[in-house]
Amino acid sequence: MRILRGLSSKWLPCECLVGIYETYDGLVVTIVDAKGTGCADPSHRSGHVLPREAARPERNRAETSAT
Repeated sequence: MRILRGLSSKWLPCECLVGIYETYDGLVVTIVDAKGTGCADPSHRSGHVLPREAARPERNRAETSAT
C-alpha cells in the first residue's frame, strides 16, 4: 500500500492519534500514527491499519436511546 496523501487526523478516546490517508489505489485507510500512553487496545500499534469505523466518533448514548 502506497500513501498518496493525508486527509485528516483524529484523537481517539483512548488517546491514540490516527491519520486518515488516501492511497494511490483510491482507497481511504486509517492508520495509527501514535499510540496513547493509557491505551490498552492491542490492535492500536503504531503504523497499523484500523477499520475505518475506528476513527468515527461514538454516538452519545442519550442521543441513541432518544430515537
